[in-house]
Amino acid sequence: NFTMSITQIKNLLLNGPLDAVCGANVVYLAMNGNNLSRYEDIRTLADRAVNSALAEISDTERRIRILEVLPELKVGECRPGRAMSSDVEGFCSSLAVRDYTTKTMLIGHKSVVGLLSIEALNTDRELPQDHSRDEIERNLNTLKSKLEHPVLESDANLYGSLRVNLGNINQSELTWKDPEASMVISDESEIVNKLGTRQKRIFMEPRENMRCVLPNSVVSKCKEFVENFDNTNVPRDMGNIIHNKTWKESESELLKIAERILSVLGEIWSNPAFATSTSRNQQSEGTYITDVIVPLLRASLGDLPNDYICLSTAERQSLASKARRNIGFSGERMGKKPDVMMMIKIMEKIFELAYVESSRINCSKTKKNDDYVKLWRETLDGVSFIDATCRPMANQFGVEGIQVAGDVMYLNVLIKDAGGIPRYFHLDHAEIPLFPTSFHRVGSLLRLLLTLRNIMIVNKSLLMRALEQASSHPPRNVHPSPTVPSPLHDN
Repeated sequence: NFTMSITQIKNLLLNGPLDAVCGANVVYLAMNGNNLSRYEDIRTLADRAVNSALAEISDTERRIRILEVLPELKVGECRPGRAMSSDVEGFCSSLAVRDYTTKTMLIGHKSVVGLLSIEALNTDRELPQDHSRDEIERNLNTLKSKLEHPVLESDANLYGSLRVNLGNINQSELTWKDPEASMVISDESEIVNKLGTRQKRIFMEPRENMRCVLPNSVVSKCKEFVENFDNTNVPRDMGNIIHNKTWKESESELLKIAERILSVLGEIWSNPAFATSTSRNQQSEGTYITDVIVPLLRASLGDLPNDYICLSTAERQSLASKARRNIGFSGERMGKKPDVMMMIKIMEKIFELAYVESSRINCSKTKKNDDYVKLWRETLDGVSFIDATCRPMANQFGVEGIQVAGDVMYLNVLIKDAGGIPRYFHLDHAEIPLFPTSFHRVGSLLRLLLTLRNIMIVNKSLLMRALEQASSHPPRNVHPSPTVPSPLHDN
């Protein structure tokens, strides 16, 4: 075993990948099963293997590699690239290499001891046996048996042909990736492609029964939509509307939006993921945002009377945050990435009108406080970014900040007064009912979401008017966002 270990280590040094030449691997090769020899014995093995290997190494890169993987020694000791003794110029003598090896083996020995202590290395463990071949054979036999005994008489000819085609494939080449191995007959398989026209039509009948032809009226509607879609990014003008405690849509329109929100709420109540307190608390933040928050926001903001608003759910970077973070910076920094952003594009410019930060259903106090700070900073960047392009009406236009902390949604807004001082307001909050509950809680959520919709309608109109004015009178004395960078992340 002693001689065999030396041979294995030497072979590693001479022929192994350069990345594998390290002290830990030398220790590993000196192991006897899961039994690790004493450090002194392994050092002896390493000394002999290294000296023997160095005598045969002609590859300069490999020789340097052996020395470079060793820890750097103090002044006066051998270092890679330093000539010593009568060895080849630029390399250490065998005696110096032994000093290297001693320290390296000690590190490697300790590393392997640590791995063994947590059973990370266990050479006695057997690899799990692959039983897939047996399962494939059983599945194929079961499939053949089913094809021999059709339940419906009308399937007799089809089953017979499928069984013949199944017998003609090379079953030894089937793997877990092939549908037939798991008793699935795919419409793209050779078994089906070799069927006759009539039999293939019978096989495909369930699929054909699920497909419908679009009515001509729907086709015409699609054509009309594509041909008439206005892609000039100019929202429809709603006149000089402002925030004045009135709804900007009729009661019948609000009722339609409410029904749409309630429909989404019904889907949430029917979702098994939110059926019990245990299942709700197991959901990730991403699931919560995707299955609850975004559908509710889309339902409330769809079909705005003054055109679309885009909900970005890909955690894309905020342009407003990016602009602020790159002021006075020679390189390029990424902007913050809110969970959701509400954006519009007007005259080839993108504007961010709202930001959303959400927690999981089970929210900690720290997460709630952190998101609160993050949100008002994002809204301040957003308002400052818009101010650099135009100046919407003071005390009216604002950027929304929506925080979801646990099962409560908070609606906030940041505006600038006539003196340009930012003001941050908490407008409303409501519980998100994840299961059937009292109509009071449902009503509170509807009030918040319809308020958000009403604000968006007015803010889009205010922004449009400000952009029209800025085209002839650009804003002067433009100031960057006053958001103070956080010391931890400089953002």
